Amino acid sequence: MCNGRTMQSSMTLLAPQMPQKEEYSQPPGEIHAQDRTPHLHLELRINALKGLLAFTTALFVLFLFSLPFLSWLFNDVFGFAKDLCETPAEEIQCGGGVSYVEIAEKLGRRNAAGMLVGCGCEDGILRDWSCAVGTTSFSISYFISTAPGTGAMAALSAWPCIGMWFYGAGMLRKLSNTEGTHAATLDFVGGTLVAFQFFYGLFLMNTTCLAPTFHAISVTLFNVAAVVHYLAVAYTVDRSTRAGLYITISVAVGVVAIALGAVWPESPSWLGQHAFWLGECIGLSSGMSIAADPDVLRVKRPGQALGGLGGACLYRPGLAQMHPKRAHKVSVCPKTQALGCTEPSCSA
Repeated sequence: MCNGRTMQSSMTLLAPQMPQKEEYSQPPGEIHAQDRTPHLHLELRINALKGLLAFTTALFVLFLFSLPFLSWLFNDVFGFAKDLCETPAEEIQCGGGVSYVEIAEKLGRRNAAGMLVGCGCEDGILRDWSCAVGTTSFSISYFISTAPGTGAMAALSAWPCIGMWFYGAGMLRKLSNTEGTHAATLDFVGGTLVAFQFFYGLFLMNTTCLAPTFHAISVTLFNVAAVVHYLAVAYTVDRSTRAGLYITISVAVGVVAIALGAVWPESPSWLGQHAFWLGECIGLSSGMSIAADPDVLRVKRPGQALGGLGGACLYRPGLAQMHPKRAHKVSVCPKTQALGCTEPSCSA
C-alpha cells in the first residue's frame, strides 16, 4: 500500500507526461479582425468625406462653366427676365457693340406695358447672357452680381473652402509634432488661408454693380493669397511628392489661364467676349480642386496614423535621413518612407 508521500511523488514524476488542459486563446486572425473594425469604420467615414468633397467641388466647377447657360435657362426659358429685368432696352450698352434693342426684340423681352426691357445691373437670376451689359466682356463676377448669383456662388464654394482648411492647414497642423515642421511655417500656411478666406468674403460682398473698384481689389488680393497659400502647402509637403507636384501644377495652370484671359483681345466674337470668363473658370477650378486631391491625404489599409485619422499618411522621401534625431519617435515605412503610419497602413 502506498502512503500519501509516495503517491505525491509519483504524480510529480508523471505530470510532464500527462496531457495538460490548455486555456482557450483567441485566434490571431480574429483578434486582428476586431482590431481593424474601428479603423475600417473611420476609413469609410474619411472616404465618404473625400467623396462628398470631390462631388461638391465638381458641382462648383460645373456651375462656373455653365453660367451663361444657367443665365439663359432661368432668365429666358423659365421667364424670370420678364419679372426681374426692368431696365429699358434703349438704355443698355453691350460690350460687343451690338444693339441691345435688337437683342430684346429677338428674345421677346417686353414688360407688362409692352416696352422692350433688358437685364441691367442686379437684374435677373444671373446677369444677362445675351451680351456683356455695361462692361467690355464677360466674367464670373459679372454673372454672379445678382442676389441669387452671389448666394449660389457662396453656397457651392463652401465645401471646397472647407476642404482647403481640412486638407491644408488643418492636416499639416495635426502632422506637425512628428513631421518636424517649424511652427512659423504652419503659421504662415494658416495665415495665408485666413487672408484668402477674408478677401474671398469681400469679393462676394462687394459685387461689380455696387462697388466695382473695391471688388477688383478684393479679387486681386484673394487670388494672390490663394497662390501664396497653395505654394506654401506644396513646399511644406515637399514639392517632389505627388501631392506637391499636383498642387504646384494646378497653381501654374490657374495663373496662366487667368493671365491669358486677361490679355486676350476683346472683340465682338464669342471668344473675344468670353475669354476672360473662361480663364477665370479654369483658374478658380484649378485652385478649388486642389483640396480634392487624393494624394494630400492618402487613405490605405487600416492602421495607426497621426492625429487619429486612421490610414492618413504624409509622404516625405528620405524622411528618416532628414530628421535623424527624431528617428526613435517617427514611424517610417522602409519601402515608401511614409511618415507616422504603421506597416499595415502604408506598406507599398
